[in-house]
Amino acid sequence: MVLVFGENEHDRMSLVQLMRALRTDCPKIETRRRPLVLIKNRDAAEQRKSAAAIADVVGADQRRFDVRLVVAHEDADALEPAHEALAERTERLLGEKGIRAVAATAAWETEAWWYLWPDAVLAVNSKWRHPNRQKTDVGKLRDAKEQLRRDLRPKQGRTRDYEESDSPEIARLVRERGIVDAHAATSNSFRRFAERFRAADLGPLR
Repeated sequence: MVLVFGENEHDRMSLVQLMRALRTDCPKIETRRRPLVLIKNRDAAEQRKSAAAIADVVGADQRRFDVRLVVAHEDADALEPAHEALAERTERLLGEKGIRAVAATAAWETEAWWYLWPDAVLAVNSKWRHPNRQKTDVGKLRDAKEQLRRDLRPKQGRTRDYEESDSPEIARLVRERGIVDAHAATSNSFRRFAERFRAADLGPLR
C-alpha cells in the first residue's frame, strides 16, 4: 500500500490519479486526512512533531497493511526553487522516522501543475478560456490558484470559475488520456515529484 497525506481531500485525490498515471506498477493507494503535513514555515521542533505524528499513523497502518511508501503533499506557497528545500526537508524528517517518503511540494500551489495539461483542464469546462501558458515556467506564477482562475475566465460570456474541487477530475483526465508526460508548460516542482515517485522503491520495507 502507498499512503497519501495532504492539505485537503482534493489535493490528495488528485495525487492518487497522477500517481496512477506515473506508475502502472503502483500498488493500492489510500489517502489519510490526518495528520496534515506541517513542515513549511515551522521551527525544527514543530517539524519533528509533524513528522512524528505522520509516523504514528503509518506505524498503526503498518500493523494491518504492508505500507511501502508515503507521499506527503504540502504546497510551497512560494516560487521555485523554494519547493526544493521544503521537499528535501520533508523527506529527510520522515526518513529519520523510518518512513520511505516522496514529497509533493507544488510551487506555488497544485494549481500551477494544471497548466501542464490545458486540454484536460478545458475538458472539465469547455467554456473556459485556454490558459495560454505554453512554454511558461509555471513555478514562477505567484498565487497560482487565483492566476489560473483569471486565466480561464472567458473574455466574453459567463461561466463558473475554477474551483479546487475540479482538481481530481483534471488529474483523472490526465491519467485516462495518457498525457502525464506531455507538458504544455514547465514545472520543476512537478518534474521533481514525478522523477522521485517513479524512482521510489515500492518493495517491502527492510
